[in-house]
Amino acid sequence: MIRTCMCLLCALLAVGAVSAQTAPAASTGTPPLPAAAGTPYSATVPVAGTSDVQRNDAIAAALKVVLQQAAPGFVPDAGTLSEASGYVRDYHYRRAASGGGLELQVDFDPGSIKRLVAQGGSNGAAAVAGAPPASNASPASAGAAAGGTAPVVAGGTGTIWVGGIEDSHAFASVLSLLRNDPGLHDVQPVAAEGDGVMLQLGFSAPLATALAALEPPNGHLVPAAQPHAGADLSFSWSP
Repeated sequence: MIRTCMCLLCALLAVGAVSAQTAPAASTGTPPLPAAAGTPYSATVPVAGTSDVQRNDAIAAALKVVLQQAAPGFVPDAGTLSEASGYVRDYHYRRAASGGGLELQVDFDPGSIKRLVAQGGSNGAAAVAGAPPASNASPASAGAAAGGTAPVVAGGTGTIWVGGIEDSHAFASVLSLLRNDPGLHDVQPVAAEGDGVMLQLGFSAPLATALAALEPPNGHLVPAAQPHAGADLSFSWSP
């Protein structure tokens, strides 16, 4: 599972394929199902099985459906589809209503989808390589290039490092935890190394304060013993 996760995370660095897959879910012969009414950022699609490859294929297909719902006529490029898992808030398997096969309900992060549509495609090589555009830089990220701690900033954009991600489920759980926090927004993975990932995010309260609520015993982000270079704050994931 560690190798599978690394395929997922390292794809962020090369704008390559998440688990080397960009096509819609294979072997089903059935077009994606429409999302439930009132949920334009969710889609339910057929899925051939529960492996990482099959799930990532289905997530890419679901992203195409959601982008059409959010911006009719928007055609995602290959780079966007290869990063589909990075926009996921949550997903659930379920038995198809017909009783034949599985479906995957995928809920995407609304803020991430809006940002993607506004940008007109994938995040671009600079962001994926771990270098956010200069216009997005914040005092917090600028002051942490040497691995220092984040200044107390009431709002802005920063970066955090999360290590200890052992599989793709843990990666999805990290994104879900951060994207569901009301004090954070626009959470995007921008780089990966070893078993960790660098994430850029916006915050409305001081970054350290917002993330403190996600530490044990109520959360899963354990402050790292050593800071990670380039991150405002560093953590280790605790399932």
